[in-house]
Amino acid sequence: MKTSQQQVCSEVVIVKSILIVEDDPILGNLLLETFQEETTYQGYLASSGERALMMLSTITPALFLLDYQLPGMNGLELAEHLRRREGGKHYPILLMSANLPQGNGALDHIRTLQKPFDLEALLQLIAELLAP
Repeated sequence: MKTSQQQVCSEVVIVKSILIVEDDPILGNLLLETFQEETTYQGYLASSGERALMMLSTITPALFLLDYQLPGMNGLELAEHLRRREGGKHYPILLMSANLPQGNGALDHIRTLQKPFDLEALLQLIAELLAP
């Protein structure tokens, strides 16, 4: 019986979670479906930066996928909030937008992805960011 317990323990998979902050429900749900069907990641969706910050009381994402143009605080402002949290400097953040700000230095430590993007390219970038 000890052998079967060891086999069960060795098959436990730790699922990494991704918090998607996207105000476009079509794109947000497409990303959730893609993570569910194509990856082992658990996706969570927030429609605003404020909602994302509230969700952090119940989940601890391994990665943040942020839209730049959000209602209220934009994705860059949200990234700054996340960086100021305890341990926040270690959170991988991927900022996606068709209109990223240029030349202000705020994007120096954040990976970016230009919209529209290819889902395979997104999944590859996420895999790189979450690699041990």
